[in-house]
Amino acid sequence: MADPKSRDSGTEPGWLGPVDRIMDGIATIMLTCAEILLALMLALNMVNIVMRNFGFGSLLWVSAWTGVMMVWCVFMAFFPMYRRGMDITLGFFVGRFGPGPNRIFQMIAAICGIVVCGVLVLELPQILSRQRGVMELVGLQRYWLSIPMVLSAALIVVHFLLELAVLAFGWRAVTVADETEQLQW
Repeated sequence: MADPKSRDSGTEPGWLGPVDRIMDGIATIMLTCAEILLALMLALNMVNIVMRNFGFGSLLWVSAWTGVMMVWCVFMAFFPMYRRGMDITLGFFVGRFGPGPNRIFQMIAAICGIVVCGVLVLELPQILSRQRGVMELVGLQRYWLSIPMVLSAALIVVHFLLELAVLAFGWRAVTVADETEQLQW
């Protein structure tokens, strides 16, 4: 969301601040989960490599679980990436325009995000019905791979609905994404 310091004339409704904090908290939790999964993948693979080098044999399940955790990690980071404005932007291009055109550009982007992620959420029954069977060496049903994707997509829809309302009603000043955090990744 926009920087709180860049609010317009204080016309923001009282419910928006707490909703923003809740959404930011959810994004932090999801990003922390993705980071934990990444650390777990690293640790398990390191243990597996060390065991093989000392002649103990390979842990066959590590590769299968690494694949599952990688998919979960990517989809868990999906929502925080959009929430924190770390998606691909045309900052150089849109930075050349004033607040009026930028408001329109951001509203179009929000509508596109709602449509794309809304389709993912609406297709949940078909996604789950097509993913049958148990994953070998993991023991989970295949549909568990899609759960973080659908959760992130649903949260992105809520994020963009809020963003669309903020932009449409002028509750905050329009800002061009700061690419500082993207450079850290």
